[in-house]
Amino acid sequence: MSLSHTVKPITPHVGALIQGIRLSGSPNPDILATIRKNLNRHLVLVFRDQQLEPNELRELVRHFGPLFHHHADEGVHYVPDIPEVLEIRKEPNDERLFGGGCWHADVTFRKPAGYVSVLHAQIIPTLGGDTVFSSTIAAFNGLSGGMQSLLRKLDAVHSYDGPGKPDHKTQCATHPVVRQHPCTNSEGIYLNKMFATRFDGMTAEESRPLIEFLDRHMCRPEYTCRVRWRGGQVVMWDNRFSLHYPINDFQGQRRSLLRCTALEA
Repeated sequence: MSLSHTVKPITPHVGALIQGIRLSGSPNPDILATIRKNLNRHLVLVFRDQQLEPNELRELVRHFGPLFHHHADEGVHYVPDIPEVLEIRKEPNDERLFGGGCWHADVTFRKPAGYVSVLHAQIIPTLGGDTVFSSTIAAFNGLSGGMQSLLRKLDAVHSYDGPGKPDHKTQCATHPVVRQHPCTNSEGIYLNKMFATRFDGMTAEESRPLIEFLDRHMCRPEYTCRVRWRGGQVVMWDNRFSLHYPINDFQGQRRSLLRCTALEA
C-alpha cells in the first residue's frame, strides 16, 4: 500500500473520494489510520483505479473487525476458497439485484452487527448501476428534539427475512434505534426498512408508521450522495451510520462486484 493522497468530499454530509492511495499489497498502519480517520468523518470512501485480488480484499477488511461469513441463500455467490468474499453478480437476463429493493445497512440482523463493508468493481455496465448512500447522522440531526428523545428510548428488532415474516430463527437481533459514534460522539439512526421488523415491545402494525416515516426521512436528498461505478473502483462504508441503495437500472447488462464485510469487534 502507498500513501500520498488527497481527500475530496462528495457532499457536505457523506462521502469522499480519496486519490493517491493504493490498497493492494500488505496493509500499511499509516494508510489504515488514514482510512479510519476519513471513514469516521465521511462514512463512505471511494478509491478509484484499484486492483485487488480477492485474498487482498479479505486481508484489507480483516483489519476492521471479524470477517462476516454470509449464510447460504439465493443470490449469495462465494468466491472459491475465500468464503468471506462474495461475488455480487447480476447476469443480463436476471431481474433481481442482490441487496436491491430498499435502503438498508449490511448485517444489522446480527450481534455483533456489520461494521465496514467494501465493494470492489470487477465488471460494470456501460451506464447505470449507481449506488446511493445516506448519512443517518445527518438524518438524526434533521429531526426535532422531541423525535430525537423518543427514538433514544427505543430498540428495534432486525430479522434477515424482513418485515411481514416471522423472525428468522438464527439471523435476528435487537439494537438501539439511536447509536453514538465511538470516535466523533455524533448520534445516528440505526434502522432500515429491509431488516427492521418492529420496535421491541410493540407489534409490527404499531411500529410500521414510524418505521415508514424514518425510512422516508433518512433518504432525503440532502442527506445522500450518489456513487457512479468505474472498473476497478473500491467503495468502503460504515454500516453503523449510513444506509445504501443499489439502483437496479441496467437490465440486459452484466455486473460483478466483490464484497467483504467486517463485523463490529
